[in-house]
Amino acid sequence: MAIWLMGAAVGPALGAGPDAAATTEGEAISVYQADFFAEARPATAYDMVQRLPGFTLDTDNSTAVRGFAGTASNILIDGARPTAKNDDISTILQRIPASRVERIEVIRGGAPGVDMQGQSVVANIIRSNGGSDQLIVDAATTFLGSGQWVPYGSLEYHGQRGTLRYEGTISRIGQVWDDGPGVGYRLLTPAGGTTERDHAQSWGIIRSGYSAHGSATVPLLSGEWNNNLTLQTTDYPYGIVYAGSADISRYPSITKERTGEFGSHWQGIFGGFNIETLFLQRLGHREDSSSSNTPTDNALFLSRRNTGESIFRTTVRYTLSPDLSFEGGGELAYNYLDGHSSYVDNGAAVSLPNANVRVDEKRGEMFGSATWKFLSTLSLEAGSRFEFSTIHETGDSQSTRSFFYPKPRVLLSWSPDDQTQFRLRAEKVLGQLDFANFVASSNLPAYGVAAGGANLRPDQRWQFELAGERHFWGRGALVVSYLHEEITDLQDYIPVGGGLDAPGNIPNATSEQITVSGTIPLDFLGIKNGLLKPNVYWTDSSLIDPVTGERRRISGQRDISSYYNFTQDIDAWKSTWGLSWGTSFSRTTWRISEIRRVSIHNNPLLSIFWSYKPTPDWKVTVGADNFLPWRLGIDQFDYPGPRDQNGAPSVQLIRLRTVPRFYLQFRTAL
Repeated sequence: MAIWLMGAAVGPALGAGPDAAATTEGEAISVYQADFFAEARPATAYDMVQRLPGFTLDTDNSTAVRGFAGTASNILIDGARPTAKNDDISTILQRIPASRVERIEVIRGGAPGVDMQGQSVVANIIRSNGGSDQLIVDAATTFLGSGQWVPYGSLEYHGQRGTLRYEGTISRIGQVWDDGPGVGYRLLTPAGGTTERDHAQSWGIIRSGYSAHGSATVPLLSGEWNNNLTLQTTDYPYGIVYAGSADISRYPSITKERTGEFGSHWQGIFGGFNIETLFLQRLGHREDSSSSNTPTDNALFLSRRNTGESIFRTTVRYTLSPDLSFEGGGELAYNYLDGHSSYVDNGAAVSLPNANVRVDEKRGEMFGSATWKFLSTLSLEAGSRFEFSTIHETGDSQSTRSFFYPKPRVLLSWSPDDQTQFRLRAEKVLGQLDFANFVASSNLPAYGVAAGGANLRPDQRWQFELAGERHFWGRGALVVSYLHEEITDLQDYIPVGGGLDAPGNIPNATSEQITVSGTIPLDFLGIKNGLLKPNVYWTDSSLIDPVTGERRRISGQRDISSYYNFTQDIDAWKSTWGLSWGTSFSRTTWRISEIRRVSIHNNPLLSIFWSYKPTPDWKVTVGADNFLPWRLGIDQFDYPGPRDQNGAPSVQLIRLRTVPRFYLQFRTAL
């Protein structure tokens, strides 16, 4: 299969083998043929992406972000981004059998004719043509240390009739949604009072449900036309219970979601122009129920909301020369949320600001960019997007607001040799208003209830990033980057009166992040076919607290994220085993009358697995997550009023020891 990149098809790899990738001469494109991954015996494209040297899959494509451009992952499939948002990129990759992947191209720093989706590095999955029809059965179960069995699995069919390619999947979902639940204790100290100790037990590890997916691709007008449909329903019960010597307090909650998504995508060539057009329609319904049952208080918070999004986008690309290409286009989107909330405390209804709200947005974007390889070692990508939108709010609040923001971007890449690249990026990034923030919300065991924010503005971030990447030893790579952000209108919680806070804006903030990631072959230590993949970042930030006027970091921001993955392929056993671990971290959230710190203590987050693939069509995996249970700490300081009024807080310290999980997975292709 040829991948259309500005009218030119990328040709076969230049001598790629299992020990090294071929690098296209004069371009920052590394090509990994299927045999590069042979020793790992991958079952899906997801397994193959995990073995790309120095590449980290970006899974942060939040469905809360509206529009299409702002949710791009760093994955292309046959030269195009999947026309999906609810269907996350990990799931999409897991539906592509490894046997249907011809090669993977990793494009670093941009290249003429390549749609980088606003990313500095992307991986392009090239699927092979032909192949017999294939039925794939996945069956699995997870046993939780609390005694619960969670079965899940899927049935996939991949077929081709002439030029028509199609696939269908039905799945039982058993998704790990939260690692934190476990058993422990709570120390509760009222202001000026005596500390009491309660037994604590939380639940809510698994989100379960069902999904169905289908897609078809056919040739149309000198291009390819792909259509896909995904339906999903999930339930997520969670909560915590505290048991003292004389009383019990329960805080059960449940979230139910139903979503549907249809995507249509066409890409082809007309007169030397590469034209890409897509349409995406999403619908969703969500219900939340959260209750508090204590000796002195019984409360119930209910919320439901219907959401929808329609997107139409067209992109035109033109290659003037092998070293210069242009891209331009536009996007139109319509979004809405219809939300209703209610709160009852000890039998009495409590009025909440913005409990019943309908919000809709009409948004448009125009964009243009150019990629110029002006020297054999230097390339420049420069362009801008121009976003304009109107948000209309009715219900408890009535308002209409319009926004216009230019979003320039410049990316300069220097490749002194085919193993080294340095990248410098300057870009203005615009956040989006999460419609859910317009409606009242709750977390009864934590902050209680919060009002909806009626006057939110999107945050604007000037990002300045410097990154260096070095490849070595065939399979090795190391990437180091530094990111500085100048933020205007940061979204946080601000006081709104009546003792409540709500989502609002803080005028200015700064943030710094240093990231180290890569792939280190361990053969030099005598560990044959061993790979270590670190992924570590440190963050710091600064802003003025809207309650106290003091400096602090951004709410909810981790101080460190530190994860390491080790794998080793053992050819004689037709097996791969590995372990992963993460280290301690903490994050703090500030509210009008509360400070809440969540942290990981003591033991690392440790997981281990063993995968056996006796034939190309069979795979068995066993593993354990959290098999050395770590301790989750929650420190909560509740003040009698706003934190700047010097009232002594009550202190709640929660310590939970997480439960281990053991899983068994079978996969076979028929």
